[in-house]
Amino acid sequence: MGAITFDKLYDNYNTLSDAKEKITQHSQEYLEAIEGTKGDEKEKKLAAQIISKFFKHFPSLQSQAIEAIFDICEDDETSIRIAAMKTLPSLCKENKEHIEKIADILAQLLQLDDPQEYNTASNALLQILNEDPITVIKCIFKQIHGADANVGEKCIKFMVTKVKPSDKMTSEVEDFIISECKKVLQDATADEFILLMPYLSTTKVASTITGQQELINLVLEQLELDVEFDVLDKENNNNVDKLVTCIKFILPFFSTKIESTKLVVYICDHVLPHWEAIKELPQGNLYQLALLRQLAELSTYCGKLDNPSLHVVQIFDKLKIYMPPPPEDTSTVTIPHLEFSFVESLLYAFHRLARQCQDFLTHDAQGCSRALNNLDKEKVYTAEEIKAQQISPKLFNNINSLIKDLFYQTPMYKCNVVLSFKTEDSSVSKKLIESSTTTQKRHVPITFESNGSAATKQSRSNRSGDNIKLYTPPSGKFSNSFQNYDKSRGRFGGRGRGSRGRGSGRGWRN
Repeated sequence: MGAITFDKLYDNYNTLSDAKEKITQHSQEYLEAIEGTKGDEKEKKLAAQIISKFFKHFPSLQSQAIEAIFDICEDDETSIRIAAMKTLPSLCKENKEHIEKIADILAQLLQLDDPQEYNTASNALLQILNEDPITVIKCIFKQIHGADANVGEKCIKFMVTKVKPSDKMTSEVEDFIISECKKVLQDATADEFILLMPYLSTTKVASTITGQQELINLVLEQLELDVEFDVLDKENNNNVDKLVTCIKFILPFFSTKIESTKLVVYICDHVLPHWEAIKELPQGNLYQLALLRQLAELSTYCGKLDNPSLHVVQIFDKLKIYMPPPPEDTSTVTIPHLEFSFVESLLYAFHRLARQCQDFLTHDAQGCSRALNNLDKEKVYTAEEIKAQQISPKLFNNINSLIKDLFYQTPMYKCNVVLSFKTEDSSVSKKLIESSTTTQKRHVPITFESNGSAATKQSRSNRSGDNIKLYTPPSGKFSNSFQNYDKSRGRFGGRGRGSRGRGSGRGWRN
């Protein structure tokens, strides 16, 4: 068969359109359309339209037609690739036996770097997802579990951004997604973990006590609490960043029904002893504050400790570092430059845990109890300082209330306070997200809008605790220092998947 010209294809199109109920008698014209995918740009685009429009009428030629469309999905011209991908959903609209094969190819085509091509492949995949959700999602997870890291990460991005749990999603589909996400998390890279944990938190698994405990267990498995904690691992990766990020995902799940005892003990016994080493990290003070704030929140739901004084002493030792001594001049009206945000978190955690060993002695905190009355009312403040001063009374009131409980000859442990930084969380997270999205880049072609470097952290202009911006790894953010943890154990080490890409010819085809 010679080369099929554009005019010949156009005539064939008219013939097939006019044939109506006799269209099956014109298989030769349809076969010529398939052959037309080997022509030039105009021929390829018209051939793709003919194949798509009359596909259902020629079942014996469908496999050949699909392969022809797949061929031009790999064409050198972007416009031809896009035209071919747009036809794929129509090929399985009335021929659902082809859904699995086409979904598998479209999932692989998500690796395309050009935004227009990616959007075309993504939209086509969404169209056939509506036709047969469970089959399409199985194909997507097949690629996630596959050997190509780039394709797998693009498929995860597609899942978390496009396939969101909703009332329209059947229980079967959601259960399958949850099950597959759990499998991925058992041997996940850091990027996959940071994408999938927030995604799982939006599913029904996060709405039950049993499901919340499962998610917590997944994170604890990744943290490997049975392994000695090192600030930096063998590959010089920041384990503190990993710890802070992991805890952030599961903090909302702890409650009176789900205790945080394991993490509290781990932080007290294995992390706090490395306090000085943590401080030496880049942005070490912010990591320290993040850890203390998380410890304070975790201590709220800590269960019974076997030997509480062994854990409490670690908190007490750190408390002595930050607790202000009584001022020599009691008439002073200047706030001492001390880490009161650190003090609040440590006092809160101490107050929650020391009630299990009530004979434990506390440090003299007379200076803190006076701090609320030492605000400098004569200074002219900037707008940012005024905001900080509005938060200060909450922080100092908390410190004052906690200290009063501890000043009794037998500590009372009765007061209940709301940690002051809880009012800051949303605004701080928003600032971190805004700042990190302007600088973040990934080592793979996929671009996910919530990737980030180790999160841009605010520098402290002074040492007043309220002006410190907490390092909070933004939900879904990728941290450059939070990846490839301990490959020998498979935790955040990835699955050793290579990358092929479109440049390998037909490497993405089965």
